[in-house]
Amino acid sequence: MTSLIEQSLNEIWSFTLGRKDIGENDNFFALGGDSLLALATIEQIKQRLGWNLSLGDLLRYPTIRELATDGSQLQVANQERAIIRMSNRGSKIPIIFIHPVSGLVFAYSKLVQRLGHDRGCYGIQPLALANVERLQTIQDIAEHYANLIYDDFGEEDFHLVGWSLGGLIGYEIAKKAADKGLNLRKLVLIDSYIWEVPIIKWDEAALLLDLRNDLLAQVATNNKELGATSEGAGPPSAIQQITVALFGQARSQRNSSIAFVERLIQTYRANIRALVEYRPTAKPTHGLLLHVSENDSIETWHKLSAGKLTASTIAGSHYGLLQDQHATTIAALIENYLLGKEELNHVVRND
Repeated sequence: MTSLIEQSLNEIWSFTLGRKDIGENDNFFALGGDSLLALATIEQIKQRLGWNLSLGDLLRYPTIRELATDGSQLQVANQERAIIRMSNRGSKIPIIFIHPVSGLVFAYSKLVQRLGHDRGCYGIQPLALANVERLQTIQDIAEHYANLIYDDFGEEDFHLVGWSLGGLIGYEIAKKAADKGLNLRKLVLIDSYIWEVPIIKWDEAALLLDLRNDLLAQVATNNKELGATSEGAGPPSAIQQITVALFGQARSQRNSSIAFVERLIQTYRANIRALVEYRPTAKPTHGLLLHVSENDSIETWHKLSAGKLTASTIAGSHYGLLQDQHATTIAALIENYLLGKEELNHVVRND
C-alpha cells in the first residue's frame, strides 16, 4: 500500500538521490545518501510535507516506510500559514498553485517537479485544514487569498495556476489583482468548470465517495488494494479509505490522522457548496484555459472573460490530468505560455 506520504517521500528521495528505483524499505544512506544530500532531502520534506526534521531523525528512520510510520509528527497543513513553498527559489517568475476542491495542494506535485526548476513554486491551501477559518464563497476565498499573496509577495511578479476549483479562485483573484496592487503576470486554469445549476441535492454518502475517488485519482492511482468503491459503500467505509489513502494503513487509526480527515471532509463540503453556488461576474481577463473535451463551460468562460481567455483542449479525464501520463504535456504547455513562446500555438488547439 502506497500512501500519499510514502509517495511524496519517494518522489523527494528520487529527486535528491538522482534515481528512480527506490523501494519503501531501502536505506537512504545505503542508496548513496550523504550528509549534504540528507540536508537537501530534509529541506524538500519541509517544503512538501511541512515536517521539521533533523539529520538525526533521518539517521533513526532511514527508510521511507520507517519515516512515514514513525519518523515525525505529521503536519499536512501548515499550522501558521496558508501559503507553503513547494520548490526552491530560482531566477524565473514564481508560480502560485491554488488548491482544488479537496483542499490539498499535493495534487500539483507532478507539475511542481516539472515546472520548479530554477523557479519558486508555492501552494495555497485552506486555513480550515489547520482548523483556523472556513470561508463560504469563492469571492470571499479569493479576497482572502489575494491579501495573503500581497502579504507574502508584495509587488513581486508571480503567476497563478489553478486546477478545478483552484481555477475559479484564480479567476476571481485575477479580476481584483490590479486593485490589490498584485503583479499577476499570467493566469492558467486547468479544466475549471462553472456549475450552472440552481441548487444541490445534498447526499453525504455520495459526497464522501466523490472525495474518496478524487483523492485516489490524485495520489493513489497505483493502490490496487483499494480498487473502485461501489455506490453502495457507506460513509464509514469511505472515511476509512480516505484516511488509509492519505496516511497509510499503519497511521490510519491515529487520532491525529482521523482528526485531519474530519477537517478535510468539512473543507470539501464547504468547497463543494461554494462551487455550486458560484455565480461569477464578467470582466475582461487574460489567461489560458486548458480543458478536457467533456468540459461544457467553455462558452461561459469566453463570455465572462470577454474573449480574453485562450481555451485549448487537452487529452485526458478531469481527475487524472495531473498524473504522470498527462503532467509532462500540461507542464510544457504552461511553461510555453508563461514564457510567451510561439510554440504554444503549434501544440495547443484553440477552440
